[in-house]
Amino acid sequence: MKKTAEKLVKTGYGLGLLSVSQAVKVAAKVKKDLGLNDAECKKLAKHIVANSRKASEDVFKSVGKHFEDAVVKSGLAKKSELKVVKNVLKRRVKKVMKKTAPKKRRR
Repeated sequence: MKKTAEKLVKTGYGLGLLSVSQAVKVAAKVKKDLGLNDAECKKLAKHIVANSRKASEDVFKSVGKHFEDAVVKSGLAKKSELKVVKNVLKRRVKKVMKKTAPKKRRR
């Protein structure tokens, strides 16, 4: 099982890079190890992809926090400066998302 977990990470699990076809390959490997049928194998692949998305969010949050800590400790910026930058970026992203969002049709 440890080798299967290592293969998952190598294929992009937790980085938002895992595709359904790659998850199917990993599930096929687990199928051999655990003796699963085809339906269980497909269900496993589906859940692997879904969990990969959740794991990638966790990974990016953690990396962002550690990066911010490194920037503060190195003296390149203060915590308050980082907060200002984050808030500006959030506003800009929200503004762009609002522009690109599909407009609602009136009936």
